[in-house]
Amino acid sequence: MKERDLEALQTSRFEGNREFSRQVKQILTEARSFYRDYQAGHKSPSALAAERQGLEARLKEIVDSPPAGGFPADAQRLANRLQRHWHEWFTFVSHPEVKPDNNDAERALRPIVVHRKVSGGARSDWGAQLVAQMFSFLETVRLQGGEAIAQLCELLSLAGRSPPGSHFTST
Repeated sequence: MKERDLEALQTSRFEGNREFSRQVKQILTEARSFYRDYQAGHKSPSALAAERQGLEARLKEIVDSPPAGGFPADAQRLANRLQRHWHEWFTFVSHPEVKPDNNDAERALRPIVVHRKVSGGARSDWGAQLVAQMFSFLETVRLQGGEAIAQLCELLSLAGRSPPGSHFTST
């Protein structure tokens, strides 16, 4: 669930949406606080993982206890999403190597989206695959701390050569 989904409910004209958002956001904020405590060295991995059961129990209570007339449609949609992806919401609490958000992934996609908007997109399947491979290569090199131009030159210098161990001997 994206934070902006909960924020949209906070400005809803329906009190049920606002209350659902407030309650769920409080639990998510607490979960992220536990995660930050772990990252700062204030919680052990086992203490962090132990928090998951309490968080899930509180969230389940919210989802399973709608108001008398039921949740408004928007809150119900988010409650359904919570139930469909139940095992995913607090992965970062049990496995602290997983971040609590996907901001890194969204940042990595931003240059691709900008390129698509500026260029009008690749006009063929082949072009789309080429652009995807190019951005994948550039992001991989960036994450590894390498130099994209140097890596590309090295790859191009190897073009046409057989991979190691693939030489056949003729008899």
